[in-house]
Amino acid sequence: MMIQDVKLEDIWNVELEILDEIDRVCTENGLKYSLAYGTLLGAVRNKGFIPWDDDIDIMMPREDYDRLREIWSEKAKKEFLFQDDTLFDDLMNNFGKVRKDHTTFLQFESERTCSYHTGFFVDIFACDRLAPKGIRRELQRTGFAFSLLYNRGYTSGAKGIRGLAERVFLGLIPKRKYRRVCNALGRWSRRWNNDSTAQYVFPNDQTSLTRYYPADLFASLIRLPFQGKEYLAFKEYDKILRLRYGDYMQLPQEEERVWRHHPIIVDFEKNYGELEL
Repeated sequence: MMIQDVKLEDIWNVELEILDEIDRVCTENGLKYSLAYGTLLGAVRNKGFIPWDDDIDIMMPREDYDRLREIWSEKAKKEFLFQDDTLFDDLMNNFGKVRKDHTTFLQFESERTCSYHTGFFVDIFACDRLAPKGIRRELQRTGFAFSLLYNRGYTSGAKGIRGLAERVFLGLIPKRKYRRVCNALGRWSRRWNNDSTAQYVFPNDQTSLTRYYPADLFASLIRLPFQGKEYLAFKEYDKILRLRYGDYMQLPQEEERVWRHHPIIVDFEKNYGELEL
């Protein structure tokens, strides 16, 4: 099914199924999470999806995220699959996804031959503790930045010195070793995660590396209405949304109210490999 034939509400319904399962597993096993980014914004501003949004994001502390990955196959229903770059070498995200089996949400041509499932998904972003100010923080940020580079395996498209540096450093390491280097840099950069007084950082893209969240980010969670149900969210959601978006109640320009993802193929009943193309 091509994207022009798909209703946004149908996509939302599948994503809510996935979120329901994540919420159930987390609640039953004492794991913390919060609605995040546009999903949190939608919960506060619209009590559901932003009308032009097409995905669901949640945040978790690293220790809860790691625990969720460990128990998922045992605790979750079999139709829902956990994946991240520790499980699939060709998955070029440093965050997790839970996908629904027997669905297709193919986003890129490269995913036609990938090893991981390409169904509908919910994104899960793990956060880490921030290193102390000074050289250690700079080294941590550099470690996360290079971990992102080798995870992705190609440059960010930046120009000038940064773009040149990315090309040089990618050329210094054989491609077959990218994943090993990525994982080593990620582990080193997470060495401050035992410090419960340190602020949080979400190392999922370059911009996020300079955006810091309170140390007690997950200390107080509440349930917010979202599409007629309720899900966990930061109690101080106003502070978090202002940190991320500024005046978040202000609507974006009309031309910016568009779907963020642009899937090539969508199917609500079959995996990509089951489709007759």
